[in-house]
Amino acid sequence: MSGNTLTRNTGVAADEDGDVVFSNNDNGRIGSGSSSSSSSSDGLRKGGKSGVEVRHLEDDDDNSNEEAQLLHSDSEDDGLELDELTSPDSDVENRPFRKSKSRQQGRKRHRYCDWLWGGPAPSKTQRIEPRAWLLPRLQAGLVDVLDCLFPQKWQKGMLLVGFGIVWMLTVVVPVVLTKGKVVADGQEVKHLGCVSPLWGGNAECGLDGRLCEPFGNTSVAFRCPADCAGVKLLNPRWVGNQQINYRAYVIGGGEGVYRGDSFVCQAGVHAGVVTDKKGGCGRVKLKGEYYRFENSTQNGVESVRFGSYFPMSYEVEKVEGCGRGDARWGQLIVSVGLSLLLGAGTRSGKVMFFGGFTGVFLHVGLVSDPPDIEVMSGRLVQELVGIMVGRLLPAVFVMVVVYWAIGRRTLEGVDEGANWEKTLLWMGGLWLGGLTNNTFEAWIPISRLEGHDLRQQPGAVVALVVVVGVLFALGTLQAWHFWQEGRLPKLLAFYAGAIAVIATLVVMPGLELRLHHYVLALLLLPGTAMQTRPSLLFQGLLVGLFINGVARWGFDSVLQTYDSIRGDGQYGSVVPEVVAPFIETLEMGVKQETIHFKWSALDDVARLREKIEGISVLVNDVERFRGWFTETKLEDMVFSWPRFRKADEYFRFSFVGEGGNTLDWTEAGTWFANGTWSKGVGFYKV
Repeated sequence: MSGNTLTRNTGVAADEDGDVVFSNNDNGRIGSGSSSSSSSSDGLRKGGKSGVEVRHLEDDDDNSNEEAQLLHSDSEDDGLELDELTSPDSDVENRPFRKSKSRQQGRKRHRYCDWLWGGPAPSKTQRIEPRAWLLPRLQAGLVDVLDCLFPQKWQKGMLLVGFGIVWMLTVVVPVVLTKGKVVADGQEVKHLGCVSPLWGGNAECGLDGRLCEPFGNTSVAFRCPADCAGVKLLNPRWVGNQQINYRAYVIGGGEGVYRGDSFVCQAGVHAGVVTDKKGGCGRVKLKGEYYRFENSTQNGVESVRFGSYFPMSYEVEKVEGCGRGDARWGQLIVSVGLSLLLGAGTRSGKVMFFGGFTGVFLHVGLVSDPPDIEVMSGRLVQELVGIMVGRLLPAVFVMVVVYWAIGRRTLEGVDEGANWEKTLLWMGGLWLGGLTNNTFEAWIPISRLEGHDLRQQPGAVVALVVVVGVLFALGTLQAWHFWQEGRLPKLLAFYAGAIAVIATLVVMPGLELRLHHYVLALLLLPGTAMQTRPSLLFQGLLVGLFINGVARWGFDSVLQTYDSIRGDGQYGSVVPEVVAPFIETLEMGVKQETIHFKWSALDDVARLREKIEGISVLVNDVERFRGWFTETKLEDMVFSWPRFRKADEYFRFSFVGEGGNTLDWTEAGTWFANGTWSKGVGFYKV
C-alpha cells in the first residue's frame, strides 16, 4: 500500500490494493496500508490521535464506497470508546464498527428538532421572480425609459424632487381653495366638524342651559366637511326616555325643525342643504323653544323623535357664495395615480417607501381624514397644516426604523420585471390602510378595541372573532415563509417579548391599555419582513394603518386613565336612589300639578370614594336643579317641578363629583301628560 494523504480532519481513503484506512489525525494524514494495527494501538496507548486502520474492504467498488461512507459518517462522535481501544484485550481489527442504538435515536431527535425549529437546510431565501405571463419586460419599461432620459444620479435626484413638489401642490392647493376663508352675507363662515352641536350633552350647558344662550332670534353660517352622514355615536345618549347609540345624532327634522343638541352637519345633510359627498355651507336659524320634534329618514340620515319641548331649536337653510365643496375624491384619484407612477418608475425601495409614506400622510392629514376641529374658516388651513406637520416629523423617524429593520427586506432587490406587481401590491395596501375611515371602519363594526365598547356595540364580538381568525390564518402563512428562511425563532422571540410587555401593561393599576391603530400596525409589521407578494400587500396595508392612526389622532398613549378615554360615556359610579315621587294637584280655578322628588341617604363610604359633593336633575335633558351637600343633606333635599304645559316630561338624576362634573345618570322616568308616573327599569326602590 502506497502512502496516500487526505488533508481533512476525518476521512476515508483507499489505496490501489483496495485497503481503506479511517483516520482521526490532528494533521489529517491517512496512514498507508502497510501500517499494522499494532502501530495504531501503540499510538492510542500513548494517548495520541494517530491513525487507526479499521478494516480491510473487498475490491468491489460499490461495497467500498458504501462502507467508506458509513465509516466516515459521525466518526468523531460515534467511534469506539478510547478505553476499549487502549485495552490489551481489545481486538480492533476483528470488531465491527457499530453505532449505539440510543445515540442513533438521540441524533435523529436532535436533527428533527433542528429541522422543525430552524427550518430546512439549506434555508430558502424568499425572492419575487417575474412571471412570464405578466409581461416582465413591459413592467420594467418605465424604469428603462427613465434610465435613458436621466442616466446620471443627480438627474434622477432632481427629477424626484420635482415629482415631490408636484405631488405636494396637488394636495395643498385644492385644500387652500376648498377649506380657505369663506364670507357669506358679510359674515365669516365657521368650519364645523361632523359631530359639532350647538348644545352640549347632559348638563354641559349648565343650569337652565344658560351657558348655551342665545336660544333664538339669531343665525350662524357654517361649513361642513364631506362624509358626515355615516358618523355615529360611540357612547349611549338619552333622548327623553330613549337611549340611542351607534347611529346618527339628529333629533327631529320631520317638519324641518331640529332639536338644539343635534349634530349640525348631520342635520344639514338630513335637510339637503349640504351633501355627504362634498360637504358644503349652510345657515342655522335659531327658533327658541319648540314642542314635539318629529323624526324622518332623508338623504341617508335617520333622525330620532322627541315628543316633548326643548328650549333650543333651529332650521337649516342654504347659503350662497360658499365656494367650492370638498374635493377629496378628486384629489384621491390624482394622489393614487402619482403614487403608482412613483413606484413603477424607481428601483429603489427607499424612494418607494418614504415617497409613498409622505404622500399618503399628507393626503390623510389634510384631505381624506383630517382632525375634527371647530374654527373660523379663515384659520382652518393653518390649523390643519400645523397639526399635520407636528405629527409627520416623529412619524418619519419611526418609519426610518421600520424601513431599516423590516421594509428593506421586502422592497429592496425586487426584479425590475415585477416592478408593477410590487407597486400595485404595496401601494394598493398603503392606500387601503390609509383610508381606513372609508374601508375597514365602514366594513367592520368595531369602533374601539376596548372591552366595554366590544360588549355594547352590535356585531362587534362576532366581527372581532372573524378578524382574529383571518389574522391567524395570514400569520400562519407568514410564519411558514419565515420557517423556510430559517428566521422563525427570531420572529417568535420578538412576539414573546411583545406579549410579555403587553401583559405587564394590562395589569398596571388605574390605567387602561389602548391598542391604537398605529400600535397594532407596529406590532404586526415584523411579520412582513420578507420578500413575497403577500408580504408586499400586508406591509403596505399596515403602514397605511399607521398613517391613518397618527395623521388623524396623533400618538395617543397606549396607557390612559379611564376618564381620558371615557368621553361622554359612563363612569361606573353610584346613582341616586329616588324615593317614589309625590304628585300634588291644586284646584285654584286652573288645575295646577306639581311633582316632588326626594332621595335616600347616601352611604358615606361611597360619597368619600367617589368624592360626591351634590346632586343634579335633568328635565327633558336640560339641567333644572343642582343642590350641594354642604348646604343640605341629600335625604333632606326636595326637588319640586310644576307642570307648565300639557306634555310628557322626562326626569334623570346624577350625583355631582369633584370639580362640579356630573357622574352617571339614572334611566329616565316619565311624568305623562295625563298625570301618571312611570319610573322605568331600575329607576328607584319602593
